[in-house]
Amino acid sequence: MSRWNGAAARLRSLTNPPRYGPLGMYDPQPYISVWLEGMGEAREVTRNNVVTALRPFTIGIMFDSRTPLPGGEDLRLCLRHRASNRPPAASPEGQLLGVIRLRFARNIQLAEHHFGLFEITGCENRCVSRPAIGLYYLRKWYSNRLKQRRNPYNFQMTPLDLRASYVFYICPRPVVLVTVIHGDRGNMFPMDLIGPTDSPWFSMALRKTSPAVALMEGSRRLALAKAPLAYKQYAYEMGKHHKLAAIDWAGLPFAVDRSPAFGLPVAAAAPAVREVEIRECHEVGSHRLFVTSIVEESRPKDSSPETPQLFHAFSSYRQYLAMNREDGRE
Repeated sequence: MSRWNGAAARLRSLTNPPRYGPLGMYDPQPYISVWLEGMGEAREVTRNNVVTALRPFTIGIMFDSRTPLPGGEDLRLCLRHRASNRPPAASPEGQLLGVIRLRFARNIQLAEHHFGLFEITGCENRCVSRPAIGLYYLRKWYSNRLKQRRNPYNFQMTPLDLRASYVFYICPRPVVLVTVIHGDRGNMFPMDLIGPTDSPWFSMALRKTSPAVALMEGSRRLALAKAPLAYKQYAYEMGKHHKLAAIDWAGLPFAVDRSPAFGLPVAAAAPAVREVEIRECHEVGSHRLFVTSIVEESRPKDSSPETPQLFHAFSSYRQYLAMNREDGRE
């Protein structure tokens, strides 16, 4: 990279401040690897780290039953950039983009596994300059103050938990449209506090004040349709469904298909559908944690696996790519 290109990329990073927002890609994302360090040999947990609550910000990691529970170790979740054309490495490699320091909080015992829940003690965002990230934090603090003045009952995270969430979302997280029906009531709403756990268990966390919690606990059968990037606006508009006990299915802005196992309505254009059964429910801080098992994975007949999926990410990792790729492009 020439000096001019390098200077231009760095100037672009300063004038393009970090932000949290949507992007399109394919699942699983190939750009970021996530490693748990501090429990002996580092272990890759790229597809085994999930949010189980936002207040306090709590991260879940699944362990097999033979793994001793963490003690007073210096635990860290480390997010690293890896070239998308490289296979997963056996040990941490690639530029370190972010660190979340963890404290073991509690354990959920499952068949042949235990689900470790960790709260936050500190974090570092290493892929954005200190001035840029400092300005971002200042803007978010001011924005949150205004929202709280307008509505004192707004959901709020602590400053540390909020900063840790930005680091957590350096790794892009997929968005799904969840369908649940119980009796004569049903709902479809977006979620991204979900994830595989490198085990038969699939995790989902929903704010415990949501009326959908009662539907989910009553039905215990859910369909999770990957949200196409083209449905971004639909997904955001459907965020209001979190506050509803039921919806009018005729009012959905897109065509639906039926999931093969449970016959639940799902977006016909979804790249894939995962049907799960709820096995356990736990209260974790501000959220209700659902530990589910996968029943069936399928694809609606009129959809395409080449359809990009909607992800959420903190854009700082894209700025890192812009500054460090030879051609200077994202």
